[in-house]
Amino acid sequence: MITTGKTLVEVLKRKKILTLKEICESTQRSPMTVWRTLKPIGYYTSFNHNGSYYTLAETTRFDADGLWFCRDVGFSEFGTLNRTLVAFVEKSMSGMTANELSTILRVRVQNQLYHLFAMGQVARAPRGRAHLYLSREEEVRRAQLRARESSEHQAPPSESGGGRASETETIAILAELARAPSSSARRIATVLGARGLEVTRPKVLAVIDKYDLRKKRASRRSKR
Repeated sequence: MITTGKTLVEVLKRKKILTLKEICESTQRSPMTVWRTLKPIGYYTSFNHNGSYYTLAETTRFDADGLWFCRDVGFSEFGTLNRTLVAFVEKSMSGMTANELSTILRVRVQNQLYHLFAMGQVARAPRGRAHLYLSREEEVRRAQLRARESSEHQAPPSESGGGRASETETIAILAELARAPSSSARRIATVLGARGLEVTRPKVLAVIDKYDLRKKRASRRSKR
């Protein structure tokens, strides 16, 4: 006889991600039984789609940013969307704007950031027409502001211009492309920028062209 725990594990291993409703229907168990069974096993709920998707902890393959996407469903090692936003802001070297966070997390986060600021979980400073979200810790916040101002005053290459990626940046770009081959150049630049690398969209495009990755990515998509 197959136990409830084993049934849940088998179902989630096979499907990778499922909603609570789908798990209940597949295993003929109540939501309370599902939660009680999954808790000691270890699981994550999605930070998007209203947290409706579940996956086993052993299934996730978190990247360097602590994120894992299965199709358009995102999971974070930090947990909920709010906790993920706070973690990203706190660990950022130069703070993060709503647009930067939305690009990385693939979901609009303007409203969540406003509420986090209102609750005192993050700080912020005006930046043109937008806001730069920063750490609550004063020393960290000051360092983030200095880093942001320094990067803005360095006059990075324009979107139409060049700017060659360094060896370290090239390796990081290639690693990100290997991890998420369908990511746009803009998203890769934003992700690596949040890690403290001065990677711009033109640099990403230059690496893609240098290694002839456009044809390889197009060929990969055509075979699907």
